[in-house]
Amino acid sequence: MKRNVIIFTLSAFLTMVTGCEVNKQQSEKPNILFIVTDDQSPYSLKAYGNQICQTQNIDRLAEGGMTLTSAYIQGAWMSAVCVPSRTQIMTGRSLWRTVGLPTTPSANFETPAKANAALLPEDPEYYSIPAVFNRAGYITFRTCKSSTSYDNADKLFTYNYEKWCVRAEDESGSKWHGDKVLEFLEMRQSQKQQQPFLIYLGFSHPHDPRHGKEELYKKYGASDEAPASPDPKAPPLPINYLPKHPFKHGNDSGRDETRVQGVMNRRDEATIRNEKGREYACIENLDIQIGRVLNKLEEMGELNNTYIFFTGDNGIAIGRHGLMGKQNLYEHSWRVPLIVKGPGIKTGSRALGNIYLMDVLPTMCDMAGIEQPHTCDGKSFLSVLVGKAETIRDVLYGVFNMYKENYGVHDNGSRPGIRAVKKGDWKLIKYDVNNGQIHETQLFNLKENPHELLKEHQDTSVIRLTGNTPESHQVNLANDPTYAEKLTEMEKLLLKQQHKYNDPFLLWNHKEILEKINLEN
Repeated sequence: MKRNVIIFTLSAFLTMVTGCEVNKQQSEKPNILFIVTDDQSPYSLKAYGNQICQTQNIDRLAEGGMTLTSAYIQGAWMSAVCVPSRTQIMTGRSLWRTVGLPTTPSANFETPAKANAALLPEDPEYYSIPAVFNRAGYITFRTCKSSTSYDNADKLFTYNYEKWCVRAEDESGSKWHGDKVLEFLEMRQSQKQQQPFLIYLGFSHPHDPRHGKEELYKKYGASDEAPASPDPKAPPLPINYLPKHPFKHGNDSGRDETRVQGVMNRRDEATIRNEKGREYACIENLDIQIGRVLNKLEEMGELNNTYIFFTGDNGIAIGRHGLMGKQNLYEHSWRVPLIVKGPGIKTGSRALGNIYLMDVLPTMCDMAGIEQPHTCDGKSFLSVLVGKAETIRDVLYGVFNMYKENYGVHDNGSRPGIRAVKKGDWKLIKYDVNNGQIHETQLFNLKENPHELLKEHQDTSVIRLTGNTPESHQVNLANDPTYAEKLTEMEKLLLKQQHKYNDPFLLWNHKEILEKINLEN
């Protein structure tokens, strides 16, 4: 009997020690705060050259961490670009391996605990951010808009709050998302929780309708409806503004191009400048909420052990190239802001990166010492963040396509769609849209022509509005015989990337390119 008591006591002691060790290991793991905005071009931030939009808290992240200057979405197979983009973030999968995931139904569970308990390794969401980090002992939290992400993964977060917040009022605006994070942190503080956390903070702005607070509207010369003439306080037109896109691009009748509140089909100076002001008002408001969260983490003593990501789910045009939406592959829409702050990241540093958003999950796993899911196509870019590498890949591939939607209706066909490839300073964009009626090719040297200016930007009426006089070489170079060899090189590169990522479509001239490759080999 005495021996049994000794054995039981020893066993209890070892259990207690082991439990303490597990708790210690968990508390030593870094926290992660992932902030994602909706429809935000990198050009709206000081870290990427903007001198008008005031974002002191995002600036604070850039000053305390690293700004990645070459970060992109891989693209979209539907007009709601955010859906495949956010699914890639959640799963680390490449674009064509996300088709169908966001719309695959699963049982409605009463609680996240029951949803996690029912997960099986053959379920794709088993390898999503919340499931991976739940299994690693993290408390996972999400606040975001609803129904535009990967729902089966979203319901796995320990805490999940969803609301579409694009109003000026606090209860239906960006403050609602900020409040939810603060409530979670205050609960953690009061309960003295030691488990590491992963917070997914998804703002609904600056997606339209861009309803801003009145004081910020006044600051940026904006209102819900555009004035007849530009407000002097409104931001200037973008350098690559056009009153109309030069050719049909495959989303001509899409919602973003024709039904944005306060804009609709208008592309005049007053309308675009007003919408830029509304955008900046919304961005500054969400920046205020980010500041509240950062201050709370600092007050709790959690800030120094927290990796913080700031990004957008895609870029946006708002007047650039005569476009309003994100259903294109110009830099303003294909590229995203990406700033990361945390342990081991040099303050105020910058790097190219050549990163896709699908690289976020494997990078988070690296930060937390968690094995990356075997389902990931993305790569960890922690080596870039700690200064050991400048990039993680040489070539970037982009897509816009309406794979799962009706096309050809209302002159809005986009299949096969738009494709892009970028390597170094060179970028190729190809359009095979409107049911095969539109075939266009664009070739840009981004070092010489960073805003992808076209011959239309040299029109005197456009120059008068933008105040920018392009150089003669700042045009689409695809039809210039001088660059014929470079064009062929980029065409081949695009085809190889399409093959690498299992793109189900060939563009109109790819048989010709394939024949050239076969002859050379």
